[in-house]
Amino acid sequence: MSPRKQPRSLFNLCVKSCVSLINSTCFYIENKYPDEMFRNRKRDAYILKRHLMTMLPARLFDVLCSKRTRCQYHGDPRIQLFILTHPKMAVFRKSELDNSIPQFFWTSTLPKLNRLVVLDLKFICTDEILQVIGRNCLLLEEINIVSRVDICKSDVNASVWKRNVSNKGLRYIVNLKKLRILAMDPPRNERMCRVGRCVSQAGIIKLINVLPVLEELRIESCNIGSTLIDAAVNIGPLSLRKMNYHFASPEGLRKLIKICPFLKELSVVHFYERSNKDKIVEEITMSDLTLNYLDLSFFSYGDSMEQLLRSKGAYLTSFSIWEMEHSVTFDAIVTIGELCPNLQKFRLITQSKSLVFPRYFQRPKNIFNKLEYLTIGCENFNIDHMLTFFLECTDNLQKIMLKYQTKCNIDDILMNLLQKGFLRNIVYLWLDCTLTVSKTVVWQMIQMCEKLHNLTVDFEEYETELQQHIAENNLNLKLGSY
Repeated sequence: MSPRKQPRSLFNLCVKSCVSLINSTCFYIENKYPDEMFRNRKRDAYILKRHLMTMLPARLFDVLCSKRTRCQYHGDPRIQLFILTHPKMAVFRKSELDNSIPQFFWTSTLPKLNRLVVLDLKFICTDEILQVIGRNCLLLEEINIVSRVDICKSDVNASVWKRNVSNKGLRYIVNLKKLRILAMDPPRNERMCRVGRCVSQAGIIKLINVLPVLEELRIESCNIGSTLIDAAVNIGPLSLRKMNYHFASPEGLRKLIKICPFLKELSVVHFYERSNKDKIVEEITMSDLTLNYLDLSFFSYGDSMEQLLRSKGAYLTSFSIWEMEHSVTFDAIVTIGELCPNLQKFRLITQSKSLVFPRYFQRPKNIFNKLEYLTIGCENFNIDHMLTFFLECTDNLQKIMLKYQTKCNIDDILMNLLQKGFLRNIVYLWLDCTLTVSKTVVWQMIQMCEKLHNLTVDFEEYETELQQHIAENNLNLKLGSY
């Protein structure tokens, strides 16, 4: 049976109880005095804060602050945050309630938190806040500076989004020389024409060029590879470890590898003519990169791909390929397993009609034996043969996702796998909504998959009954949705 929910640890119970007591006291202080007696309210808040700082270790404030949303607070979030922040805090991540807090609170609070290592101000950040951060929080290794968004009227009486982080704000954080992870807004015109303050490609380039240990740049819906390649100034070598590059070309990829020679994770999307695809793959093969993660979309599997895996496959722990040219065969799957002995995650999306598993074959030893996460999508392959092949290769498989399937009933396949014990270690199972799974088989999966925590199938007709069964048996099982 799926694992049962375990009781909360004594530590978590104490944390929740502590947050609840602090919330009650903050709410009492807030309502004890009218607004015109703000000084008295502030005095009592200081007394409570000093009392907590005397009693509790500094590191516990990180935990209390991160868990504060587990107990609903109906008062002014500024009072709660004032109490729960500590000068020696290392981690601060905002909650949804914090979005309404005025800028003045942050510009007056952050200078006191100069020991921060992680800071998340998503949808709060402004240039003025970045100025304070750049002067005081010099130990930061991770920061999210996605801008606060104001909704205002345009000249044509339409509502528009106005952002509050610009290139000026980026210049303030050039002092954060320990920064490893940076999350921020897309540059101007990357997604849409914006009003107000905006960052530009030039501003991003200037910033990352002076951050010596920056490993990851997180920009939603942004083609970061093209942004670096199209830079008007010479940049690099950068210390970035993760990169996505869309609309790839061989020349662009060659330049990108030169700019980012230490990449460990690379995602490449190619939409152009077929003749360039092999050359792009060859650029990766000839480089000095030792990639752990490689994601190739709209490529074909051929000689150049096999040569790439012969050269780099031993380093890969995660490999994803989305091919559209019917080039993947059973032999190709076996070759991937042989050339990538350390693969833990494998994702294959294909329309190949050539992916046929022979009825009798001798499976090579030690292929896919470290595989933990498997995603496969193809309307043409035999699901039974595909799943059986991978499940026979490894006992470590924890997550399976089946995508882009034709309408079919796979009850017999799942029951066969359950009876053979192949799904005993599965933690996460996601089946395409086109796959019809009966209530009886879902019940059997819950009973026989001892580690199953997350299950997504098309069980709309009997979801209520399943939820009731999960609650009555105290199962630690989440039913996913599409």
